[in-house]
Amino acid sequence: MLVSAGWTLRIVGTASGFLGFTLFRQSVESDQWSSVPHVRWWLRLLGAVAVFFAGVAVFMIGRQTVVRGKQHIADVIESLDRLPGTRYLLYLRPFSHDALMSGLPDDIQGGGNAQNFFLVSGLTYEESLVRRFRRFGRVIAIGQPDEALPLPGAARGYLPLNDWQSQVSRLIAGAHAVLLAAGPGPGTVWEFTEAVRLVPPTRLLLLAYCDAPTYDRFREAVAEEYDRRSHTEPGAPATGLWPPLPGLPDYPPPARPERPRWEVLLNGGKKRLRWDFTLKGLIVFRPDWAAKFIRFDPTTLRLSSTWTLSRLVRRELQPVMDQLTALDTREEPGDDAP
Repeated sequence: MLVSAGWTLRIVGTASGFLGFTLFRQSVESDQWSSVPHVRWWLRLLGAVAVFFAGVAVFMIGRQTVVRGKQHIADVIESLDRLPGTRYLLYLRPFSHDALMSGLPDDIQGGGNAQNFFLVSGLTYEESLVRRFRRFGRVIAIGQPDEALPLPGAARGYLPLNDWQSQVSRLIAGAHAVLLAAGPGPGTVWEFTEAVRLVPPTRLLLLAYCDAPTYDRFREAVAEEYDRRSHTEPGAPATGLWPPLPGLPDYPPPARPERPRWEVLLNGGKKRLRWDFTLKGLIVFRPDWAAKFIRFDPTTLRLSSTWTLSRLVRRELQPVMDQLTALDTREEPGDDAP
C-alpha cells in the first residue's frame, strides 16, 4: 500500500511540476513582456511557481513513501546457515554507510534543468549498487542488529553480537564475490584482511564511497591489522600461510580540476566541477594481488550530461564486469579459496 501510494504521489507531483514549469515558461516568453505591468500576469507567474514547487514537494514525499514501503517488503534471510552452496555476492560495509546508501539521488547525474528533476531515479544508492551486480548472484548484507526495518537493496541477514566474526568469515569464504566498501573502522578493516586471507584476488572488489583522507586512513589501518593478524593467527586454510598484503593504490586526484573558459560557459559558469559520483571508484585485484583504482572521474568529460556520465560509468565498469563474468566458468565459490 505504501509503495502504491508513493508512486501515485510521484505521478501527481510530476504532473503538477510539469504544469507549473510550462505555465512559468509561457509567462516569460518574449511576446508576453507587454503584459508585465498587469496584475493578472503576475498572478499567473506566481501561481505557476507555486504549482511547480508544490509538485516538487509531493514528488519528494512520494519517493520517500516508496522507500518506506520497500522496507516493509524487503528481502530478509531467516538463516544465513542456508547460504553455503548457493550463488551469492556478499556486500560488506561500515554500518555508518547505511545513512548514505539509503538516500535517494537529488539531481540528474551532475546537472539538469528544473523540469528534469522529476526524472531522477527512485532507487536508493544501495538499490542501484545491487542492480548493477545482481546478475552475478543474490546480493546479501549483514543487517544492523538494532534496526527496526531493513533497508531496501541487498537481502539482509542478522548475526549475534558476540559471534559475528566467525559467521562473517564463513560467508566470505563461500561468496561468489565480495563487495566491500572501504572505511577505517575496525570491523571493516578486519573484514578486508579476512577476505585477503580466504578468497582469490579476482573475487574481491573494494568500493570507494569515501574521500581521499578516509581512504588513506583505511589503508593505514589495513596495514596495521594485517601485520597483527599475520603474526598471531593462522593463514589461508589450504596452506596455513597468509597471502601477501595487497598494495592499495593511491586515491586518484581529479584529472582536470580547472576548466578552460569555453567549458566554463557551457557548464553553467563554474570553474571547478564540484559535483561527483556517490561511488567515487573501485579497486580491483589481479591474480597476483596487484591492485588498480578505477576512478569515476567526471572532470574527464568536456561536457557533463546524463548520457556522457552514464557512458563514462559503463566504460570504466566494463573490465570489472568482464572479470566477474569470467568467474562463472570456475568451480563453486569456496572450492578455489587459497
